[in-house]
Amino acid sequence: MSTQLSEIDGQAYDVVVIGGGAAGASAAQNLAASGYKTLLVDKGDFGSGTSSRSSRLLYCGLAHLSPDYPIWKFILHPRDLIRRLWMAGLAMKSRAQLVKTMPERLKPLTFFFPVYKGGQYPGWKVDLGFRALELLGLCRVSLKYRRVAVKKAARKYGMVALMAEHKDLSSIAVYTEYQYNWAERICVDTALDAERLGADIRNYSRVTKLESRGDAGWAVTLEDALSPGMAVTVTGGMIVNTAGPWVDRVNATVGRPSRKHLVGIKGVNLVVKLPPECEGQGLETISSIDQPFYCMPWGKYHFFGPTETVFEGDPDDARVLPEEIDFILDQANRLFPTLGLKRSDVVYSWCGIRPRTSSDAKEGVKVLTIHELSEEGMPNVVALTGTPIMNHRYAGAAIAKRVGRTLKPTRAAKPLSHAAKLFPENQNSLPVDPAHPHVKLSDLRHAAEHEHIKTLTDLLFRRTDLGWTPEMGLGAARRAAQEVADIMGWDAARVDREVALYEIFVRENFEPSYVSAKVLG
Repeated sequence: MSTQLSEIDGQAYDVVVIGGGAAGASAAQNLAASGYKTLLVDKGDFGSGTSSRSSRLLYCGLAHLSPDYPIWKFILHPRDLIRRLWMAGLAMKSRAQLVKTMPERLKPLTFFFPVYKGGQYPGWKVDLGFRALELLGLCRVSLKYRRVAVKKAARKYGMVALMAEHKDLSSIAVYTEYQYNWAERICVDTALDAERLGADIRNYSRVTKLESRGDAGWAVTLEDALSPGMAVTVTGGMIVNTAGPWVDRVNATVGRPSRKHLVGIKGVNLVVKLPPECEGQGLETISSIDQPFYCMPWGKYHFFGPTETVFEGDPDDARVLPEEIDFILDQANRLFPTLGLKRSDVVYSWCGIRPRTSSDAKEGVKVLTIHELSEEGMPNVVALTGTPIMNHRYAGAAIAKRVGRTLKPTRAAKPLSHAAKLFPENQNSLPVDPAHPHVKLSDLRHAAEHEHIKTLTDLLFRRTDLGWTPEMGLGAARRAAQEVADIMGWDAARVDREVALYEIFVRENFEPSYVSAKVLG
């Protein structure tokens, strides 16, 4: 499928959604299902921004029940208590919905929360938190929570045996979490369903100008990010800004000052190889500086993170810094004293910027917020902040409900589908990479024909998951490009260019320590 930006020049839409991450794709899906003529655009590929740099965890919401003050002080902070309970309940509801409707994109994993002697989270408080989550989630999808003595857990779980070397470890909370196979694919599935429902979707379409047309809505100037200088103009009765950490930058294209709506929080993750007995096991805890910290299973590997620091630059420029690597390794070695992880053990790393809602606190607040920009001279424009990927469906429905208070649908409503968009089964197709036989050559061709790919990076990171394997798809890149060249109209020179650009993308964004100089050139 080859869709061109020029095809929509001059089109009038009920709603233009800016930002094709998880929340934006869900907003477009819900709006199209409700009968609105909808356009979804992203300056890059769908799911290539913050959604692609998430923890990959379908989080149960435990941290929402962990205030920065003693529990009894909830009496003094009733509004904070209500907000935390609501967010935790939403996390559990979203978790259950995804598990039941998109199981092919998820994997159940055994997780631990270590309880330490004299720690700020004694066993009774951990028990209370997990029992509260079960109640808030109405037991739709159980956490299967239990707290186990260290020696007993160590005999059964290899990761606990490594943690047991810590002299202050007193017990282990054991429960079930779910992990996205890869978050980008959920964004793509959702965007494709929006298209099925009648939405136009365009990736690599950068908003360069928003201009009010009064009662006629807004004119939106879009530039083709892959063909600089090629631009079109569309109109929208409403604008929905779901651009993640770029929200304020999109607002600025109006050409006048707008207040700050978000705080960018930088999160760094490091992939390492733990002993094989840890495979499929993960943990969540609190770092030495009282921030959430995790160890996530990642196939036969694991990744540690995140950092949580305020980032004020362009999110496109965010890169992993040496001091951030050192911090994460230090925290990992505190959890597993005998491992002695060092920089040379890092397989690859990545970082992303999460858009928290701006508040009086420097680091913002973890709360999903729909901002009404009419108060800032932008009527019929709303912006969304504070939406983790696990809550994207709730956010999409909330946006559609908000639009419904201003505009009436112009089309008939249709039922949306949350089902995964799986590749057609083809037992006769060869794998792209024999080391990862689940991705077949026929899958690449299907994606090239039907899923709006523009680059080799789209294909290997966001339509398939070869980019997230330990080899990061580097050995399979050329074969993949050649396989889809006839569909994409790529000649030999373009294939060479796509492979080179793919290798640059991997080098600049992940810094894999294991790739030989020969592979990267």
